[in-house]
Formats: sequence, structure tokens, C-alpha cells
Amino acid sequence: MPCWRSFIALICLAIIVVVITICQSFHTNFLTVGRNGTLRYEPTELNLGQMRMIAGLSDPENLRKNVQRIAIKRAVSTPGHSEVRNYIVDYLKKLNWNVELDIFTQKVPIMSNVTFHNIVARQNPQTQRYLMFGCHYDSKYFKDFDFMAATDSAVPCALMLNMATILKHQFHRSQVSLMLVFFDGEEAFGEWSQEDSPYGSRHLAELWEKHGFLDKIDLFVLPDLIGAKDVVFKKNILDTSGWFHRLVQLELKLFQAGIVRSERPLFKFEPGIDVDDDHLPFTRRNVPVIHLISNKYPAVWHQAEDVEMNVDYNTTEQVGLVLRMFVMEYLNSAPSISNTLK
Repeated sequence: MPCWRSFIALICLAIIVVVITICQSFHTNFLTVGRNGTLRYEPTELNLGQMRMIAGLSDPENLRKNVQRIAIKRAVSTPGHSEVRNYIVDYLKKLNWNVELDIFTQKVPIMSNVTFHNIVARQNPQTQRYLMFGCHYDSKYFKDFDFMAATDSAVPCALMLNMATILKHQFHRSQVSLMLVFFDGEEAFGEWSQEDSPYGSRHLAELWEKHGFLDKIDLFVLPDLIGAKDVVFKKNILDTSGWFHRLVQLELKLFQAGIVRSERPLFKFEPGIDVDDDHLPFTRRNVPVIHLISNKYPAVWHQAEDVEMNVDYNTTEQVGLVLRMFVMEYLNSAPSISNTLK
């Protein structure tokens, strides 16, 4: 009998240890940033007054304008591609961002050598750490129809420009700053493969690794396939589930405060399935990533109907609002106002 009791005691102890380990792991995910996993960081949460003030800065007309300017035919090496690139660069320079181009030439299927242009914009180039947002601005070429690629990924690019505009007076110089990266060459020229796939992100991740710049990236948020009414995001990457959970919490808080009228949550703390995208060259180099791709692909994915007029702006603005709250918390750039409510 004593042996049996000892066995039961050991089982109970083992269960307690496992529970504690899981809880600590979840908490560590929320606090850990950077490649080496040793940097612990916990932003100051926004209160309701600050959230209302940030929500009041929303500019849906600016968002729509940006989508319209980007959602054109823009396959690599076409006039539309150059037009969109110049629009993004000029837009951010006017907001006094530091903008650089990562230019490289590579051989690709069906087109021989192609020159790509990654756009890297930093709000404060002097800082030592960055919260990075990224999207791809090129579109896929289809010989049978004109592909405007609104959800894939004009809307994510427009959301990032909209964020830069809305928050331009809210950024403060601190240890962490915002970096926006617009990748080129995400789409395959033929069939998706290890060689014919995200050209821009592969080049930039390799380049930054050589120069030690990856160590400056706290967290990389990659939005993709946004703009459909039925968009939903799930936790695709376990290592950053704690950070994704904060997006879920922020949206819930917006619901509870009546700031967002919609009754449908877009961010769900449920297991999702990750897919190949611009984040893979970074995750392979241990950069923490939140991959915000709709769990359900838009019905217009890779179709001629993926145009600006089919974008659901109410849903898109809800996504943008949650992301702006997340950015303000992460940068500890909450606005100071007198009548803040807990």
C-alpha cells in the first residue's frame, strides 16, 4: 500500500509540474521577443480612454484611397509595379519616414533575369529594436485575365500606410520603433516551389542575417489576404501565441467598450494551419512571427474578381483598428489624455 501511495503522489507531482510548465511557457511567449528568446518585454496596456482616442483618429477615406492606388496590375517589371512602388515610397517619405530600397536581380522561370525592389521604411532609424510589419506589394501574373489583387495584398499594404498616417503624431522616440517592409516578388512566376517563391523576403532575410540586423527585430507581423467580409484569423504559429492572444483581447475590449459595433470577432484564439508566405525566411532564422492570414481564403483569391470594389471596408477597418491598438501598446506610445477610464 505505501508503494501505491508513493506512486499516486509522484503522478500528482508530475501533473502539477506539467501544468506549471505550460502556464510558464504561455506567459513566457507573451513576454519573450527577439531571435535568441532571452529578451523579456511587456508593454503597458491601453486603458479605455486611450483606446477611444486612438479609434477616433480613424480615416476610412484614406484607407480606401490607398487601396485604390495599389490595387492595380502590378506584376514585377510592369509599369503598374513601378507606379505602386513609387507611390509607397513617396507616401512614406512625405510622412518623414526613413525609406530605403533593397534592390537585387535574380533569374526566374519564364522571364530570365528580373530586378526586385524591397521597400524598407523605418519610423525611427536610430533605435535599437523594431516591431516590424510586412506585406508584399507585387501581384501575380495571369495570362487569361487582369489581376488587381486587392486582398492579395493591396489591402494589407494600404492598412500599413493608413496606420502610418493615423498614428503620425502618436509615435514617440523610445527603445522600440515601428518598421514597415513592403516585399517584392512574393508571387511565383510559374508553379510555387522552393526556388520560385518569395524572392524579396528570402533576399532580405539573408542580407539582414549577414549584417546582424535580424537581432534588432522584436516581432514580425505579416498580414495577408485581408479585405473579404468573412475574414478570420487564428493562431498559426505556436511560439507567438501569447502575442496573438493580445490581439484577441484587444478586439474583445473594443467590443465591450462599444467602440466596435460588429458582433463578429475576427481574431480567434483557436489553432490554425500555417501556410507558406513571406515570413518563412524569417522564422527559419528564429525571428518571432505573427502570421495574420485569413483562415478561410477569400472567394476571389487569384480570381479576376479580386478588385477594390469588392473589398468589405467595415471588416477591413475593424482589422486595422485592432492592429493600431496593438502597435500603440507595443511601442508604449499610448496618448496622454486627462479623462482616461480604466
